[in-house]
Amino acid sequence: MSFIPATHTTETLTKRFSDPVINSVIDVFKYFVGTTAELETIIDVSDAPRHLLSSAIEVNGPGKGIVVVNVPRDLVSRAVALLIDETLAEDEHVLTDFACELSNMIAGQAKKAVDHMGFLLGHPTLIETEQIDTLYPPEAGSKCGIFQTGIGEIAVYFGFVGQLGEILDQEGPEADKKRLLVVDPDELSCALFKGLLHERYQVQTASTVEEAFMDAALNEPDLILLEIDADHGHQAEAVRQIKESPLMDKVEILVVTSNRSTTAIIQAFNHGAADYILKTDFTKQILIGKIERALGRTPVVKEVMATTK
Repeated sequence: MSFIPATHTTETLTKRFSDPVINSVIDVFKYFVGTTAELETIIDVSDAPRHLLSSAIEVNGPGKGIVVVNVPRDLVSRAVALLIDETLAEDEHVLTDFACELSNMIAGQAKKAVDHMGFLLGHPTLIETEQIDTLYPPEAGSKCGIFQTGIGEIAVYFGFVGQLGEILDQEGPEADKKRLLVVDPDELSCALFKGLLHERYQVQTASTVEEAFMDAALNEPDLILLEIDADHGHQAEAVRQIKESPLMDKVEILVVTSNRSTTAIIQAFNHGAADYILKTDFTKQILIGKIERALGRTPVVKEVMATTK
C-alpha cells in the first residue's frame, strides 16, 4: 500500500512511482551499503529537510518527473569509509562523487520495476540543494520520503512536475567565454571534449604538457583538463609542474582518467588538482557541472515545467 493519495494527474504518477523508489532505497542500503534502512515518513517537499549533497535523476515515460537524492555529508563519509577506504572519508571530491554514485545505485535498483511501468531513468546529475525548491513548486504536490539508515538520515524527493532539462549554454560573445585547455595525447579524446564544450567555452587542445606551456605563454587558460593515464599514470606529476609554473599557477586543473584506482587521483589532488573526470563514466551535464564548480560558479539548471490538466 502506498502512503501517497492520488488526487490528480501528477499525484497519480507520483503514487505509482513511489513504491519502486522506496523499495530501491531500502535495498541499496541493505545489500550494497550493508546497513539497515527504514522509511520513517513521507511528507510534502516544503516540509522536508535540506541536506548538503544532492543529485537529480530525470524520469521519462507516462510523465516528466524528477527524483532527487538528498544526503548529509556525514552519511556519505560513513558510506565511503565502509565501501571504499577510511582514508578517503574526508575527501570532499570523493564524497561529492559518491553522493552521485549513491543516486546511481538507487536508480539502478529501481530500474527493473519502473521499466515494467513504462518509466525510463536518466543518469544522475549533481545539483545545488537550493535548486530543489525550483524543481518542485509547492502547487505540484510532490513528496519526500525520509529514511533512517544505520549511518544517518536520507531524504528522497519525487514528483512529476516538469523536467530537469539541460545546463544552459553560457550567453555572451566569444570573448567573454572562459578559456579551457584540453591536454591529452589522444586526438579523439580532444575532439570529444571540444565537441561537448565548444558552445559554452573557448576550447584549445594540446597533446603534451610542454605544448600546454607554449600555449599558456600566449593565452593563459582559465582551466585545464589534463589526461593523466599516459606514461602509466605518471602524468599526475604534471599537475605539480603546472601549479609550480608562474605562467599557470592560478589555473584550475581537472584531471581526466579512465583508471578508477585512487592512487593517481589522490596524487593529483595533493599537487593541487580541483577535481577529476572518469573518461568511462560521465555525461555532458556532469562535465560542465564540475568545470563550473572549479571555476567558482554555480551551474544553472533550466526549468521546463510540464503542463498538467
